[in-house]
Amino acid sequence: MNKLDGFFHLSQRGTTLGREIRGGCTTFCSMAYLILVIPGLLSGAGMDFEQVMTAACLIAAVGSIVSGLASNLPFALAPGLGFTTLFTYTFCQKYGCTWQQALVLVLLSGILFLILGLTPLRERLNDALPMPFKFALSAGVGLFLTLSGLINAGLITADNNLVDMGTLAAPEPLLALLGIFVTAVLVMKRVPGALMLGMALTVILGIPLGVTVLPETVMTVPELSPTALELDFTVLFTLGPAPLFSALLSLLISQYFDALGTLLGVAGDAKLTDTTGDLAGQREVMLCCGAATCAGALLGVSNVTAMAESATGIREGARTGLAPVVTGLLFLCMLPFTSLAGVVTGAALAAPLVMVGMSMMSGITQITWKHVEISLPSFLMIVGMPFTFSITTGVMLGVVSYVVVMVCRKRAHLIDPALYFLAAVFVLNAVLGAIP
Repeated sequence: MNKLDGFFHLSQRGTTLGREIRGGCTTFCSMAYLILVIPGLLSGAGMDFEQVMTAACLIAAVGSIVSGLASNLPFALAPGLGFTTLFTYTFCQKYGCTWQQALVLVLLSGILFLILGLTPLRERLNDALPMPFKFALSAGVGLFLTLSGLINAGLITADNNLVDMGTLAAPEPLLALLGIFVTAVLVMKRVPGALMLGMALTVILGIPLGVTVLPETVMTVPELSPTALELDFTVLFTLGPAPLFSALLSLLISQYFDALGTLLGVAGDAKLTDTTGDLAGQREVMLCCGAATCAGALLGVSNVTAMAESATGIREGARTGLAPVVTGLLFLCMLPFTSLAGVVTGAALAAPLVMVGMSMMSGITQITWKHVEISLPSFLMIVGMPFTFSITTGVMLGVVSYVVVMVCRKRAHLIDPALYFLAAVFVLNAVLGAIP
């Protein structure tokens, strides 16, 4: 115990071994859906479902463990849904790439991301963001998580490109509402492990309702052979300069700001940032994301990022890198039991995501709403994330609108030059139509 405390600084950060283990378990439960969703999406590109499932578990496990040890921050890593969607529907279906060629794009973007993390540009871009934007990031990510939970539970549905209320008479939405209320009561009564306990109760209640479906087989044999090391570098010569540039720029920008938004947004709510909004250990997490992306491309999955679902574990008290180590070990343990991931349904996920999203809204009180040059970009950043279902697009709306408003108010000289560069890159990426 003393060695763990000395390495992870548990006492210094006001946490305990029990809280870290509980937080790591909660984060794992919140991320378990990825075990099925990621291979489901990539199978649309022609990849083998079982092998991608193994690769996704392995990358999430190793990435989370290494990141936790290197950064001592409570953020788990895994392939991101936005990147996986981009991989299948843009690179493979729109551009006509094979999945082997698309993996080359993932590998190259991972290398570029590593280079960015090693240069002063990463820190320069981070420092250029005004402090209110960092509060807006937290609120935006909170709404993003909340919407994700409500959609997965069927409480909100898409109807002719508009959002609508789900069918409340259906078992899953009703179970999700019950889970939210039960979890809220547990949180109010300060029950240890309230989020994880709420998820467990929802899963159990879902069995007689037919929402939780128990798998027919429990154990499977992990295999990687059909997808590992199957990269096709001919894409560098056949795709064309413009689509190649567009693809790499899109992946690089999306991965950077998806990770940055999660890190600063969630860490700010957990009081892990300093007075200027900076996060010690952020560089190490970013480098781990880049390295895991390169490794993931070799095994057969898309770009890896810091998962916003880590906020559920942080809400349970996780404050150090021990929590993602626990999460990673659980992913390793799941390799022979991946079929069990399906018991964590959307109804079970709704409660922790809604509760975390609610707590992350507290930062908006720190934004000066009477000053339009700050309030408008912050507002667009906050609503942009859930409405476009993209953290990166929310950041883009905030940064570009800030530059435009400041220039119109003849305060261009007050804008950090790095934000001009960032806004230009965002506009270029939007024009190319590559933001996921």
